[in-house]
Amino acid sequence: MREERLLERISRWEIESERTNLTSVDILIGSILRHLRGILNTQRGTVPIDKEYGLPDFSNLAPSFSSGSTKEIRDDLMVAIERYEPRLKLTSIAMVPDDADFLSLRFEVTGAIRVNDREVPVRLATVVNPDGKVTIGT
Repeated sequence: MREERLLERISRWEIESERTNLTSVDILIGSILRHLRGILNTQRGTVPIDKEYGLPDFSNLAPSFSSGSTKEIRDDLMVAIERYEPRLKLTSIAMVPDDADFLSLRFEVTGAIRVNDREVPVRLATVVNPDGKVTIGT
């Protein structure tokens, strides 16, 4: 399986003329992170070809995060990742308490990716900010 999506490979060929020192795992994780950032920061209903693509608007929920809304956000994250990023075999999404920043929600996304016929565990830190923006990284 290719580590990058087709358009990523094409754009990289146009920019880079030399080989990279990144491993297959690094390239794949970078590609998945770029794709997830796009998915998780697209408001559901704004993509004409697929009205379910993206996430609902979370900016209204930030001032009143409750256990019900945090479960709803976690479930929305899980559905979007499972549906639109098949390269990441999702294991779980758990909320991570953060007493220092009570306006943002932190989640730990765990799963695995398949590289060179082996499964590599992945743990991603995901933050839903008060403005509804989602950040995700390793």
